[in-house]
Amino acid sequence: MAASELIFHHYPRSPFAEKIRVAFGLKGLRWRSVEQPRMAPKPQLVPLTGGYRRIPVLQIGADIYCDTRLILAELERRYPERTFYPPRTRGIADMVAGWADQALFATSLGLVFGLNGDRFPPELHADRATFTAGRFDGWDSEKMRPRVPSLRDQFRQHLTWIDQGLTESGPFILGDAPSLADLAVYHPLWYARGNLGEGEGVSDHPRVLAWMDRMGALGHGHSDAMTPDAALDVARAAEPDIVSTTASEWPLGTPLAVTPTDWGFDTVTGTCLAAGPDRVTLQRNDPAVGTVAVHFPRIGFAVTTL
Repeated sequence: MAASELIFHHYPRSPFAEKIRVAFGLKGLRWRSVEQPRMAPKPQLVPLTGGYRRIPVLQIGADIYCDTRLILAELERRYPERTFYPPRTRGIADMVAGWADQALFATSLGLVFGLNGDRFPPELHADRATFTAGRFDGWDSEKMRPRVPSLRDQFRQHLTWIDQGLTESGPFILGDAPSLADLAVYHPLWYARGNLGEGEGVSDHPRVLAWMDRMGALGHGHSDAMTPDAALDVARAAEPDIVSTTASEWPLGTPLAVTPTDWGFDTVTGTCLAAGPDRVTLQRNDPAVGTVAVHFPRIGFAVTTL
C-alpha cells in the first residue's frame, strides 16, 4: 500500500465531506474511503488527530489534514491539474468559500434541523449541541421552530444571490469552469436538498438546480473501501513528510494548542513542526499510531503556546 495514497475519513451524509468528495471528482482522483461514526466517540479517528473529531479528515501516510480549507489546499498543491482556481478566480473563490462555509452552511443546517429535527435521534441533537456550543438553541427542534421563518428568509436570499451570480458568470459560480467557490456553495445546498427536497425556495431557482446537477455530475472520483484499523496501520508504518515553511513565530518544538473557533471546539496539543501564514503543523505521538503530523489551517483556528 503506497504511503502517498489519499485516505479519506468521512461518513456519507456529511455535507463538508461531500465538498471534498466532489473535489475528488473534479480532479479525477483515486482515494481510500474510511467511514467514521457520525457522532462522538470516534476511537479510531482520535489517535490520528489528537482529539479533533470534525469530519472530514484527510490522511496521507502519517500526515493528517484537518478542515476542508486545508484539505483542498493540499489537494491543489499535490494535484494542480483540473485546478480549483481557474484564471483570475483565486481571491474571489476564497472569499465566496468563506461565506458559504459559514453563513450559507449555518442557515442551511439550521433550517434542516428546525423543520425536520424530530427525525434525528436525541443523541445526535445532544452531540451537535455540544459541538456548536449551544448555537441554534441546542438543536432542540421545539425551541428552533420559531426561528424557521427567519432562517427561511435568509435561505431564500442566499439562493437569490447564487442565482444572480450564475446569471452573470455562466454555467459555474465564477465562469465557465468549476472552482473552489462551486465546491463550497454546493455542499450546504446538497445537504438542504437531500433533507428538504426542492422546497423552501429551491424550486423557484431552476438555474441553481441545473448548476447543482452539473456539480453532482462531476462524481466522486474513484474510491475503494478501507477499514479504520487499516488506516491506523498505514499511519503506524509511515513517517510524516518533511514540511517546508516560512519564518514562524514559534520555534521548532514549541508546545502548542490548536482549537477551532467556529464549530467543534476540541483542542489538539503537540509540538510545533512547522508554521506559516496559512497553516500550522503539530507533531504528536500516540501509542496507537506512533508519530504523526497534524496539519491545520490558520483561518478558523486559534493557536496558543502551552
